[in-house]
Amino acid sequence: MTNKTKHSGGPKTDKGKAISSRNSTTHGLTARRWLNTGEQELFDETVEAFNNDFDPQTSIEKVLIVKMAECTVRLMRIQNTENAMFDLAISEAGHPEKSLISLDSSNDELTQAVYDASYASWKFSPASFTKKINLLDEIDRQNLSNISGWNYVEDNMPMIADYIIKKCTYEQLKIIDFISRETGQAGNIKITIVGVRADGQKERISPPIVEITKDAHKIPSSSLQKYFDKLAHNLAKDLQVQDILKDLDQRTQQIKDAAIPDTQKLNLVQRYRTADDRQFSKTLGELLELQKRRKTV
Repeated sequence: MTNKTKHSGGPKTDKGKAISSRNSTTHGLTARRWLNTGEQELFDETVEAFNNDFDPQTSIEKVLIVKMAECTVRLMRIQNTENAMFDLAISEAGHPEKSLISLDSSNDELTQAVYDASYASWKFSPASFTKKINLLDEIDRQNLSNISGWNYVEDNMPMIADYIIKKCTYEQLKIIDFISRETGQAGNIKITIVGVRADGQKERISPPIVEITKDAHKIPSSSLQKYFDKLAHNLAKDLQVQDILKDLDQRTQQIKDAAIPDTQKLNLVQRYRTADDRQFSKTLGELLELQKRRKTV
């Protein structure tokens, strides 16, 4: 290493020195210059207040007053930084993903369903929850192998029959096409009935029940059994998702209440606060000692 490199001593120009002076202020906590006009105003006001309180008479006392004011501004800066860190931690903790991760579920399908429902803003519905419990209960009371056809469903599973008819009415599908679609056997053919209003505008008309149930007796029992097995699985999953969503807001609030910033960063802020507190106390002690000596002379 050459002598020039060994004894370079850093930047020599005013511009270079100004740039170098900002190298250690990436987080602003220890910056020797004020970061904004608010800090400058607080410093000026604090110097004035301390001058009124302590009435410094010597240049040394005035220097100590300035140092105390600097400590005060830095302590306020540290407090603002800590507040911002907690606000950020709370904001991040409030993200739905944090609540969902906290579920720690080993059921990937259920976890994904909760994610999807949460991001779709799906809220817990007591009415829907009760309805799905009743539907699932009606399926569970049956021996699926006994389901021989649509007539059996109408006679022994009235809530399920009504549920299917309503879905087919909404989607304008025959039951036979709906079951085929749900069990992955074939495409579906929509029943499209269009009426004309008094003003001449066309509007879709819900198909009559007779059209919905047409050919339902032709549905193979195996297709119905397969559909009900799938429906029971989906209902059970939806009930679990709704049960989780019911408490999700409370879970999110608990996570937010317990949120703290990164420990390493928080400890760093605490160390700066302790150092600044000590500096302020030391400077105040020196000022009071000087004033005591001056008054006894």
